[in-house]
Amino acid sequence: MPTLSALAEAAGDALVPVTPFPPSRLVTGVHVSELAAPGRYLAGGELLLTTGIPLTGRDSDDDYVASLAAHDVGALGLGLGEGWDAPPPGFADRCARAGVPLFVVPDGIPFLDVSRALVGLERRLERDAGLRAASAHTRLAEAAAGEDGRAGVVRAIAEAVGGWAAWVPAPRAGGTALLHPPALEGLLPSVVADIEASLGRSGAGAASFSAHGSVVLALPVTTGSGRVGALAIGAGRPLAPADRQLARTAIALLRALAAPSASTDASTAGAWIVRLALDGRASAARDLARSSGVDLPPVVRVHVGPPDAGAAPLSVVDGPLRVTLRGADDVPPIGATSVPVVWEDVPAAADRVRASWFAAIRDDPDVVPAVVEPADRATRWLDALRTPELRDTVRAHLAGGQRVEHTARALGVHRNTARQWIAAAERAMGVALTDPDAAAELWIALRRVSR
Repeated sequence: MPTLSALAEAAGDALVPVTPFPPSRLVTGVHVSELAAPGRYLAGGELLLTTGIPLTGRDSDDDYVASLAAHDVGALGLGLGEGWDAPPPGFADRCARAGVPLFVVPDGIPFLDVSRALVGLERRLERDAGLRAASAHTRLAEAAAGEDGRAGVVRAIAEAVGGWAAWVPAPRAGGTALLHPPALEGLLPSVVADIEASLGRSGAGAASFSAHGSVVLALPVTTGSGRVGALAIGAGRPLAPADRQLARTAIALLRALAAPSASTDASTAGAWIVRLALDGRASAARDLARSSGVDLPPVVRVHVGPPDAGAAPLSVVDGPLRVTLRGADDVPPIGATSVPVVWEDVPAAADRVRASWFAAIRDDPDVVPAVVEPADRATRWLDALRTPELRDTVRAHLAGGQRVEHTARALGVHRNTARQWIAAAERAMGVALTDPDAAAELWIALRRVSR
């Protein structure tokens, strides 16, 4: 968020200070009002612009300034030339006593110039924040690919948030707890206790609490076998959304490091790009690719095959399979391949093609299947309903107007059972039946296959 000092510099001659002002005060916006009591329309932190219609130049101006201070106005900008050629007598002193910085907008300069300066400043700050985030994501991925990936991730996330970070292995997983910076290692025993207690209270989700003079965010690191550890980050300030995004990227990398195949392909940027994409961190994957000089296509096909299949620039061994992200026109002759998807949809596409692979080898594990998802998404959804019960559930639910009682009656089961089957069908398809477009396409597809 822009500061008052930065806004004054960006606005230049359009915003001239009259009284001293706190340079680090944050400006939440620019608001124009000629009301005598505009506070009810303000959220706090705004630069309020006025031509001075509410001002009298007398002691009654004290009430106006006191009202602005009570509503936490960031600063007041008085436009000159319409009502006042200079601030009213004594008005600057009134503002200074109330803690409301006073500026003037010189005659002939539109208020829009000040608003544009703030917008331009906000855009520049967002761009700079994006560049810093991209750099931080890159440093995290590079740290994970280093000799001691886990310690590197802890160090990188601590430096990125300007605080400390700790890795606490789960009791059953074993291993050594880590904390960075080393100067704070004396806090590690109490940090371990805090993390275990907080995650125990919140189950498998994240926990946030205050400890050791810091605002702490604790996140579990889980694999298929359960929780293997937790990451905690702390800073002497509220954690911003960008900090939380970095923490989620760190979690994805720690999860990859905990996987049995983490050492395979870990030295290549492409492998880490794939791991981030599979974990739902599309933005972080793009940031890493950009900084590593890797060109990413806008859409990709997700392909799975045997782990000994030839490595590609964007591939990684994930469990018993090699997962590769390929261009939209690249369909290998063997393996299971998805339709082209955007990067945000890579995790769902990977789940689908994994399911297709295992379904194809169920009867003959020695066969190497060749499966390509159909382009028609309704057909894909129906293919995902691998049991007659699930397909009958979807048909009955759509035919009954998506009323659970009607669905249960048609299937001859209790409504709670019907709800469970509906949920299972939606999980298998990766789409909600309440989506009207999806429901319409599914109904047409079901009518087509029943003929």
